[in-house]
Amino acid sequence: MSISPDLMCCYCAPPFKLFLETVTNMKFDEEPNYPKLISLFDELIEPQHLRPIRIDGALKAGQKRGRGSHDEDEQPRKKVRLGSPANQWISVYNAKRPMKQRYHYNVAEARLHQHIEKGNEDGLFISSVASSANLWALIMDAGTGFTSQVYELSQIFLHKDWIMEQWENNYYISAIAGATNGSSLVVMSKGTPYTQQSYKVSESFPFKWINKKWKEGFHVTSMTTAGTRWGVVMSRNSGYSEQVVELDFLYPSEGIHRRWENGYRITSTAATGDQAAFILSIPKRKLTDETQETLRTSTFPSNHVKEKWAKNLYIASICYGRTVS
Repeated sequence: MSISPDLMCCYCAPPFKLFLETVTNMKFDEEPNYPKLISLFDELIEPQHLRPIRIDGALKAGQKRGRGSHDEDEQPRKKVRLGSPANQWISVYNAKRPMKQRYHYNVAEARLHQHIEKGNEDGLFISSVASSANLWALIMDAGTGFTSQVYELSQIFLHKDWIMEQWENNYYISAIAGATNGSSLVVMSKGTPYTQQSYKVSESFPFKWINKKWKEGFHVTSMTTAGTRWGVVMSRNSGYSEQVVELDFLYPSEGIHRRWENGYRITSTAATGDQAAFILSIPKRKLTDETQETLRTSTFPSNHVKEKWAKNLYIASICYGRTVS
């Protein structure tokens, strides 16, 4: 028994029917024309300036992969998919005054406490966390402004009861990371500027929820993934005046550079095996030095970090996931 696209999408907007007809008529080994499929839903997404920008460079990159070299009305070229998507470490570096920063990677659960306790003894607090292959990465530094910090490593992705308990104690989420096995590391701190927080766990990137929260005065301050699930934290009094999302199947290099030119800076990153998401924000206070750089590396960027430190560039955000096809 089969259900026709007309029946399945009878209560949906027309683009859903067109999308369903397109993908169900594809051959098994046919390469999807992603830009064209995504563009079907353009008219449904509002407001336009708050969603990932469409740029010619992204389509040109697609053409090099054989996705955009045909006319709109022609059938897409058929290509056999070879290999698998490449996952990489994505690290973001901000210019700051000289400060002490420390990193740990490939950390097993049993050793987390040891590294965190030693960092606290040296006056450092956790500023960013990430995970790869169910092992953890910690970034600790002396420039967070935090006065106290607690954390929980849980088999429950973003453990609600513990988070709410810490909110009652005036701690706010300052860093989160999820592992492919579904566990998560949640760091909550005192000394943040936040006055209220909300978070969401979703099977897909929760853009509609983010857009709703933007209208309520919240901004994204942390996000992560666990397998295919997304976890996004939004806060009031974040210090940002504007915020946008760049979400793509590939690392959106040209989109990020366009945002940089307009005064935005990356403030959160997260990636699954299929997508990478970047939150870019405009701070209310103009930065003394707006320099920001990103790196993509197949292994943790330990060989590059010291070079960045020599230029007073410090890790601001790090994640592991999809960057290239």
